[in-house]
Amino acid sequence: MATERPHKNISKALDSFQAARARSGDRRAFELLYKRWHGPLLRFAFRQTGHREAAKDVMQDAALAMAKNIHRLNDPDMFSSWAYTIVRRRCADYIKANIKDRNLKSNFAAEPKSDAAAHSAEAISIRQGLSKLPETERLLLTLFYVEGLTGAELAAALDMPLGTIKSRLFAARQHLKTLYENPSKGDENERL
Repeated sequence: MATERPHKNISKALDSFQAARARSGDRRAFELLYKRWHGPLLRFAFRQTGHREAAKDVMQDAALAMAKNIHRLNDPDMFSSWAYTIVRRRCADYIKANIKDRNLKSNFAAEPKSDAAAHSAEAISIRQGLSKLPETERLLLTLFYVEGLTGAELAAALDMPLGTIKSRLFAARQHLKTLYENPSKGDENERL
């Protein structure tokens, strides 16, 4: 990732600056930072919960936790990882509380289509492949490819060593590739 786009570097620098200011008690800096991250975090919460209203509720809880605990953020450069961790934990709490009503595979497939690529047959089959992956593999691929977290950010957000993240990403990509190339393989796994 040595050749990151300039706008991504600027965004990271702005996030870091505003996170540092927010840690020091600057409410406006926190509001601006949260406003910028609300959309990606809400989409992530939706992918995890499978319900728009649940995602909104999770985000309310997460926003309160972030505002209350921003002073505990040790490294302002790691705001995104920290925020995703909070949202992930709130989603896990929601899922545990509603486990009987949850069907992960059908909920993930019901994700709203937001762009033209989502309407293509390829995007649909990839989405279907993702829905057949175990939750941890789907989470890793979503955070890495859809939300754009780096390996280091994933390691921090998921509290795992970077080497473990890399090997699990590789395994998840291989699993998805197998499902994409042979869709009936995922159906066999479901029957086992």
